[in-house]
Amino acid sequence: MSRIPLAKAPGLLPKLHLQTSALFELGGDVYVYDVVNTDIGIAASGSNHTVKFYDPSTLQAKATIAYHSDQITQIQARTNSFMSSSLDGQIAIWDLRQSLTAPPALSFRAKDQLLSFDISADDRVVVGGARLDEDFHVARMHFWDVRGGAQAVRSFENSHSDDITQIHFSQHKSSQMLSGSTDGLLCTFNVDEPDEDEALLFVANTGSSVARCGYFGPESQFIYAQSDMETLQLWTDDATLLTDFGDVRGSAGSGVPIDYMASFNYDPTEQRLYMAAGTNGGDLHLLHVGAGSLEHVQVLAAGHAGIVRGFSWDLQSDRAVTGAEDGRLSLWTTHEPTKATAATSTAASGAGSRSESSSRGRFSPY
Repeated sequence: MSRIPLAKAPGLLPKLHLQTSALFELGGDVYVYDVVNTDIGIAASGSNHTVKFYDPSTLQAKATIAYHSDQITQIQARTNSFMSSSLDGQIAIWDLRQSLTAPPALSFRAKDQLLSFDISADDRVVVGGARLDEDFHVARMHFWDVRGGAQAVRSFENSHSDDITQIHFSQHKSSQMLSGSTDGLLCTFNVDEPDEDEALLFVANTGSSVARCGYFGPESQFIYAQSDMETLQLWTDDATLLTDFGDVRGSAGSGVPIDYMASFNYDPTEQRLYMAAGTNGGDLHLLHVGAGSLEHVQVLAAGHAGIVRGFSWDLQSDRAVTGAEDGRLSLWTTHEPTKATAATSTAASGAGSRSESSSRGRFSPY
C-alpha cells in the first residue's frame, strides 16, 4: 500500500460539531444505508427496506415510506420530489407536496434488480443500472421516458459485462450520462441516441471494480472514480486519466487513518471536490481532493460506532447528517453544542469561514 502525501488544510471549511443523534429503529438491528437532504427534511434509507424523514434541526422522525419489497439501493432528492431505487426492480418518485402515505407519483419497473439510477437534468429521461443477469450473462441499463409510463422504452446491454453500480447525468449537458460498473469500466453516453453503439461516446478502463463515480467541475467536465479496493482516480469526461491516487488507505502513513471512502461532494462556489472517508470505528474524515494531492480538512468524531454509509452535506447551510451501520443518524452543524463553548470558539478562531482561503487549492488538472 503506497503512502499518499497528505497536507493539512483546516481553514478550507468551518468546523462541524456533533449536535444530536437518533436511532433509525428502536430495538432493531437496522443499518442506515444512505441519507439525503429534501425539501421537507432529512431522508434516510434503512436495511429494513423503509425510508424515514426527519426534522433537519432535531432529527425527530416525521414520516415513513414503506413501499419497496427489497433492499433500497439508492435515494435522491430534487425540488419537491424524492426518489428511490430497489432490488425489487422499481424506481419510485414521490411528490413531497403530497402525503407520503400515498403511492408514489411515478414508478418505473424493470425485470432486473436495480442498483443505481439517475434522472436527466431536464427531467425527461430516467435510467436505471441493473445487477448482472446471470441467466443471460448481461448487465442492462434501462431507459424510461418520464411521461411515458412504467415500462422501459429501451435497454442497453452491451456496454458493461457486470453489475452497473453507478448512473449519473451531467448537470450541464442534459443528454450526457456516465455509468460505472464492477467490470472496471466508466462509460459516457449521449442518451438522445437510441442505438447503443451510436450512443456510446467514451470508455475508460479504471482497472478495478467501480464502486462510486460521478461528475464534478464547473462544467461537469471531470469524473472521480472510486473502486471497491478503495483506490481513487480522476478523469476528464472524454476518458483521459488525470490522476491515479492508488489506495487512499495509504494516507494512514500521514496520520489520518482511513479504512474506506464514504462519499464525494463538489462545492460549485469554491470549485472544490471533497471526499468523506471513514474508519471502521465510526470517525469520518473530510478531505479536499486536488489535481494530485489530498488535504485533510477535519474529522467528524464520536458520532458513530460503525461504518458510516451515508453522508449528506449542505454546503450552503454548513449542516451535515451522517448515517451508519450502528443504526444511528447524527446531525452536525457549525454551532458549538453549548453557548459558552461557542462564544469561546468564535473568539479564538474567527468562526472558520470558507472564504478565508478561497483563493487556494481549486481543482485544475493543468
